[in-house]
Parts: sequence; C-alpha cells; structure tokens
Amino acid sequence: MKKLLLTAYGFSTDKIKRAALGLLNIEHSSKACIISTSRPKEKEKHPQMQQIRNDLLEFRLDQVDFLDVEFENANKLYDYDLIFLNGGYPFYLLHFLKKSGADYILKDISRTGVPVFGLSAGSIVMGPSIEYLQYLYPEDNQFNDTDLTGLNLTSTTIFPHFKEMLTRDADIDKKLTSYENTTGIKITRLNNDQALSCHCKNKVLIS
Repeated sequence: MKKLLLTAYGFSTDKIKRAALGLLNIEHSSKACIISTSRPKEKEKHPQMQQIRNDLLEFRLDQVDFLDVEFENANKLYDYDLIFLNGGYPFYLLHFLKKSGADYILKDISRTGVPVFGLSAGSIVMGPSIEYLQYLYPEDNQFNDTDLTGLNLTSTTIFPHFKEMLTRDADIDKKLTSYENTTGIKITRLNNDQALSCHCKNKVLIS
C-alpha cells in the first residue's frame, strides 16, 4: 500500500501539510529520515534541508535524521517510518540512489506502506524516468549516466516549479509539449504551491 507525496516545494501550503499528515501514522513513536544526497556540497547544512526537518518535527515526529546514501549505508533506511527525498540535483540524486542500492530499498519499504515524500528532485526521481531532463538539461548529467530509469514508485512524471521556470525560460512549456508529442509521455506540471498525493491507486492533485 504505497503512500507517496510528490511536492514541488515541500510543505508550502496548509493543504499540502494536511495531505502529508493524512499519510502519516503518528499515533506511535515515529522516526523520519531525510535523504540529503541531492545537495552534493551543502548536504544537510543546506537551508532547505533544515526547513524540512523543522517542518517534520512540527508534525510531532519524535526523531528526524539525515542520511546521505553517497557515503552512508542505505540499509539504515529500513529503520524509519517516513522517508523524505529532498530537492537539489536529480541526476546526482538518482546516480547515488542506484549506486548505493537505495533504489531497491525504497521500492521495498514503499510496498510495506512506509510513506515516501519528495521535494522537487526528490519527487522527480520517484517517477518512471528522468529522461526528459536529459532532453532539457543534458549538461546536468555530470556522470553521463545512460540508465535514467527512476524509482518507479509512481507512473507519474512531474516537472516542478512550472510557473517559476516560465519566468526563466519562456519556452519551457513548448519544450515539454514537444517532448510529450515525441515520446507519448505526459508530464505533470507542478507549481510551488501544488503537490500530488498517491495513496494506493488514488492520485490527488493538491492545489
């Protein structure tokens, strides 16, 4: 029974916070783990990492730890009641999730009902593939990975920060549409105040 929350910008609205709480079981002692690998330099020191930790503690979780699967044993993920994949660099994150074996572990624990939440890059890698990012930003693939298969926790491919990215690249929607038309893959655009909740077979856009 999968419990997934794909966000563009974390717990940015009260609706998203309520959706997150609805996926959690906090009637007992609960521990959360934030995977910090997506920020190759700052790791857990990045302000976004600290903000998410504070947000999770406000949910009355008893313990919130950081885990960097680039350097730490990914099997530690089995010790937690909630996994949060933080934002940063999708290619970098996916590379080390696979290298560490965390990809298989996340699939395994997700099937048992452990909630897995994502923010931006963390949400992207939860989908079937990040191939569309190779099309948009090939320069970001610093390891030149050819296997860009995602975790496949959800069949939905998302593009976060859509409205914000339009201010940086006025043609981004045209590029996404061109990719969709070429591949037949639908890309769900998420703004910073939106999230996608996936519980069992139900998917709900929170806006």
